[in-house]
Amino acid sequence: MIKDLLLADSKQYSVLLVFNDESKYIGQISMSEDKKWVKVKHQHGIEWVPLNEISSYSLSIPITPQ
Repeated sequence: MIKDLLLADSKQYSVLLVFNDESKYIGQISMSEDKKWVKVKHQHGIEWVPLNEISSYSLSIPITPQ
């Protein structure tokens, strides 16, 4: 999971994060230096979420035509 989230952070891909409490986040993320926290920006502000609170995730990778 960390490898994929680092890729999403570096390439500014959108992600869908589903947390243990079944809440969801869709948007761009930033990873912490120690790679144990994910920064999410939502309508109420910005917060850091520990990786162990994420139950599943998916990346939205844009397709570029050839």
